[in-house]
Amino acid sequence: MLAAAIVSAEGRDRYEAHTNVTAVCQGSDSQACRVALASASEGFYVRMNGGDITFTVNVPADGFYTFWAFYSQTYDGFKEQYLDINGTRASQMAFPATGAIDGPPVFEMLKAAGKVRMTAGANTVTITRSWGWVDIDYIEVAPFVPEPFNISPNLINPNATANARKMYQFMLENFQKKVISGVMTNRVAQDDGQYTPHTLNTQVDISYMKTHSGKFPAMVGLDFMHSTGLKSEDDWFRGYHNATLALAEEIYKAGGFPIYCWHWKDPLRKKEESAFYTADTDFDLRKAFTDNTYDTWNTSSPEYIAMLSDIDFIAGELKKLADKDVTVLWRPLHEAAGGWFWWGRDREPKPCAQLWRLMYDRMTNHHELNNLIWVWTTEESGRELEWYPGDEYADIIARDWYPNPNQLEKTHRSLMSNFENIKDIFSGRKIIGLGENAAIPYPDSLIDDGAHWSWFMSWYGHYLTTPNLPADINHIMNHSYVITLEDMPGWENYALNTTGIKSGVTTKKAAPGAVSVRSSRGALELRINGAGAQTVELFNLKGARIAVLSKEKLAAGNHRFPTRGIARQMSIVRVKTVDGRVMTLPVRIE
Repeated sequence: MLAAAIVSAEGRDRYEAHTNVTAVCQGSDSQACRVALASASEGFYVRMNGGDITFTVNVPADGFYTFWAFYSQTYDGFKEQYLDINGTRASQMAFPATGAIDGPPVFEMLKAAGKVRMTAGANTVTITRSWGWVDIDYIEVAPFVPEPFNISPNLINPNATANARKMYQFMLENFQKKVISGVMTNRVAQDDGQYTPHTLNTQVDISYMKTHSGKFPAMVGLDFMHSTGLKSEDDWFRGYHNATLALAEEIYKAGGFPIYCWHWKDPLRKKEESAFYTADTDFDLRKAFTDNTYDTWNTSSPEYIAMLSDIDFIAGELKKLADKDVTVLWRPLHEAAGGWFWWGRDREPKPCAQLWRLMYDRMTNHHELNNLIWVWTTEESGRELEWYPGDEYADIIARDWYPNPNQLEKTHRSLMSNFENIKDIFSGRKIIGLGENAAIPYPDSLIDDGAHWSWFMSWYGHYLTTPNLPADINHIMNHSYVITLEDMPGWENYALNTTGIKSGVTTKKAAPGAVSVRSSRGALELRINGAGAQTVELFNLKGARIAVLSKEKLAAGNHRFPTRGIARQMSIVRVKTVDGRVMTLPVRIE
């Protein structure tokens, strides 16, 4: 008999794992996973081990809901699982470590899924094993409450070209109204011995979409994969590289969006193939710093010199596009938190964030590249703001998402929970795009679920053709919600609005600069403009409240709050203003 929900202090419905669980844990009876612990909510928690944990959750009405989990994870740096609702996959969930690996249980609260759909009455909710090995005390459920977007109309580079500002303005105007269609390319040069660049009409991945829908994608993905590294000066590599530049120019001149990533091969050039994978190179970014605080570059180190040389080369190639007034969405150092690329080796966030800042400074201030729109690719591992170089270094946030374990699964879900999680993490301050995907979300699902990704970009080859059948492509590309190249006005015809942008961001927005925060040793310094603050709270990155800094009305001005006794960590300051606005800002407690 399943126990009824208990209402938590936060007004959420709580379901105890030890009374609701119907799981089989690693082939044994569910009771074998039920562990007594005096500090647990009702004296027991459940070990997931290698199995699943299933609850029956009752909700009063059809609609969207948010899930929290009070969990312990002392098995690894983080563990990913799935959340299945009534037998349908609803979300992926990342459970960061809560204590010392192989240490005793340490329970913390996590917003596990920001937005999922349930039906009125009883719902079967399963935390389904992907990596397994998470301990659950209880889950909590409450109706989903959307947070507002608060996106700057300006690019981070104050000297950005008019064309770059046009592209960003178009993306902001259409954000939450439509989705931009995209596809990644691989074969960009023809097999004619001359490395003749493919065109929009001949490139295979673009042609797949055109053939089956009659429409070209508006965004084309390109890669500097073969532009640096061992053998990059050989004819084939140079031919590939030059073909990407030609295709970038063509898609832009046709009114579309060229977007570049960079599978950056070992800057020390010790190995050629796949030398961007951590497993395939011993290149260690950390050796480019003076010590393990990663605060200061060792500018005489071989690693630093080699990286700077590669950055300077790529900057020179991007300058060729800038000289032709071609704007580029620039998405380097992607998927860093996954650890599979050398810039995320050992899942160490600070060196990567520093490398991004170095690249931005070098390309923007030294090389004066003003044609770039900077796209940071996030994961959902629970440490996103440690990886993030900062709002002043990124214009747009992207998420690369593939089903696991079958990346070619024919699933066209909206990924609304991922969208909401990322919106929460970055406090709605940036446009959010689907940086890479296999199966393309169906447009009606995006609309119905409110998962308003700025764009999708199916990866090339079988990542495009296996999950996206010709009928899928035809349906998606001819939907009124989807922007194709044929829908674009042409950049020369598109006017830059210098008096303000009317965007698809229709939710209530906080006034720019209403609140700012910085950390100094032992204190947080908060500046409030306008109406003043009603409450000031501090949360960790898992959504657990660390402290209430103020429950009194605070007037506009500067305020200082002591943080002694609070562990050094990335945190979120949440400010509710007197006039009812809610703003969240990331800050590192020092």
